[in-house]
Amino acid sequence: MSRISFPNPFDAEGFWIKGNLHTHTTNSDGLLTPFQTALVYQSNGYGFLSITDHNRLTNVEDLRSDFEDLILLPGEEISVGGYHLVAFNIESEIMPADDPESVIREVHRQNGEVIVAHPYWSALMPEDLLGLDGYLGIEVYNATCDVTVAKGYSSVYWDILLHNGRFTYGFAVDDAHGGLMLGRPTDACKGWIMVKARRFDEASIMESIRRGLFYSSTGPEIHDIQVDDEKIHVKTSPAKSISFIAKNGRGRRSYALNEPLREAVYTVRGNEDYIRLEIEDERGGVAWTNPMILETR
Repeated sequence: MSRISFPNPFDAEGFWIKGNLHTHTTNSDGLLTPFQTALVYQSNGYGFLSITDHNRLTNVEDLRSDFEDLILLPGEEISVGGYHLVAFNIESEIMPADDPESVIREVHRQNGEVIVAHPYWSALMPEDLLGLDGYLGIEVYNATCDVTVAKGYSSVYWDILLHNGRFTYGFAVDDAHGGLMLGRPTDACKGWIMVKARRFDEASIMESIRRGLFYSSTGPEIHDIQVDDEKIHVKTSPAKSISFIAKNGRGRRSYALNEPLREAVYTVRGNEDYIRLEIEDERGGVAWTNPMILETR
């Protein structure tokens, strides 16, 4: 017998808040100022944003009075060898170091969290991620890597981690640098997470992110997920396909035929080790759940 362990945000109390945890401003190599960046995200319905300039902590305190409906999490993207570590909810600037785990420990000391940025773009090897401890998740989608060099999707890295028993979350982010640029799509407001939080404040958002009470998306919405030890039932916005992705060749993909899919059911066989969902719509947008872990009992 097996039991599914899943931090299901649809069973949690609270409400949904849209957010982005990776973006840049003129304080590093971004096109827009911190004020302009915050304005773009607030205007597009975001409830929280982390400005993560390269190796620099951008002061967001002066912006808070102008953006009462946008929670600003102080952050920094820290370069450590071949790793780019996105730290958010930190208190002070963290200097780059030779040892990535020492950086992660300092982020935790400041009550922050770390996401490993764009592993595909960074050309990380699986052992680079398997040998690193303390990070909360990886970027399964990075908008600027997608629109600039077609290396935005890192789901294969995620599956390698899960296949090897490393439970970790997947995040869709913008990593916005240019905003609107001629000749290619924007890299702003393109990838986000939907967090189920009990209150509209930093502490509640951080608690929910740490617990995995969110899903990631570049377009599709997930309306509900119900899980028991035998079946997984998901309801979504209109989709072209709904995929239940598991270890090796296990899992299943359902396709829309005469009309878009709005729900799918997967019968658990018990040998999947993990199951995560991907929903794709007709426009190429994708939504990702965090993984469901099958525990033997």
